[in-house]
Amino acid sequence: MFLAVVWLCFFLAQIFPLTQFGTKPRTVEGLIGLVTMPFIHSGWPHLIDNSLPLFLATVALFGNYPKVATRVMIWGAVLTAALVWIFGRHVNHIGSSGLFYAVLSYLFVSGFLKKDIQSVGISIAIAFMYGYMIWGIFPGKAGISWESHMFGFLVGVFLAYNTKDIDRPVLKDWRLDEGIDYMDE
Repeated sequence: MFLAVVWLCFFLAQIFPLTQFGTKPRTVEGLIGLVTMPFIHSGWPHLIDNSLPLFLATVALFGNYPKVATRVMIWGAVLTAALVWIFGRHVNHIGSSGLFYAVLSYLFVSGFLKKDIQSVGISIAIAFMYGYMIWGIFPGKAGISWESHMFGFLVGVFLAYNTKDIDRPVLKDWRLDEGIDYMDE
């Protein structure tokens, strides 16, 4: 559903000037970006580059941590945008890549904090598929909000730590012979 709204906003931006509603640091008009930033994209490459990775990360989040997934998505988007608003460069920050970094770092760190095999497996898969993205948190390419990436990453780590005791898997005791009535022959 989230990505459907992102795509709808992209198509509406072809008619209306929605890209102006991003996060503009330390300005009153930029406060709307606390809510709108992840829904606004600058063009097809920006939209497509964010859509598939965000879809996969969101599926992993909701599939493995259903009790906190909605909370992680909402707080991941809002806290990332808020930190960009407070500390970011004076440009219009748009796109869902900050949220993607928050979800990705949440999944990665949660695996180790929750100490279960499935979560650690997800962490390893994420490191394998998206490990190169760590370089996105540093200044580099013009026109890319490295601040969104960096703050999204930090917000994901923060959320993982603060929800480490929620959605822990229930460990099963595999004693197969307990509770079975034996028939004497």
